[in-house]
Amino acid sequence: MSPSPSLPPPRRPAARSSFGRVSVGVYGRVMMSVAEGPFDAALMSAVKRAIALAGKRLPADRRFGDLIEIRGSLQMDADALAELRHSIHSFASLGLVAISTVFLVRPGIPGIERLPALMDIWRASRPVRRADSFPAAWALVNADLKAAGLPPQEPPPSS
Repeated sequence: MSPSPSLPPPRRPAARSSFGRVSVGVYGRVMMSVAEGPFDAALMSAVKRAIALAGKRLPADRRFGDLIEIRGSLQMDADALAELRHSIHSFASLGLVAISTVFLVRPGIPGIERLPALMDIWRASRPVRRADSFPAAWALVNADLKAAGLPPQEPPPSS
């Protein structure tokens, strides 16, 4: 698990491995994460480090939108959930909090019934919304940037 120098990998389906993975990148004022489950505590710990590194590439004022695309599965054990909750709270204490978080989750993925509980973890520190397509998710991120008095961002080029 390593952060990309600029953007997460393309949004094309890839061969699935038996464990999850997450990539994190920054595109202007948008932190983009692509998460492929299932998730365990070790992966969530690695994600925390990747987000901290990506946070160094945010604008100096640290005002940014957050887009999290979840692919494959939302399956997460109790240890992973606890590690995730701890990570989100620790970022808030460091001042690394997005103006909003948009979840891109397509209908029907395994574990989707857990999505409201996961969104509640982020909701404690910011507005949270969901979209089921990349264009819709990007539009929500831009609407939140504009509402915060920040310039909208063009979406990353498709690759």
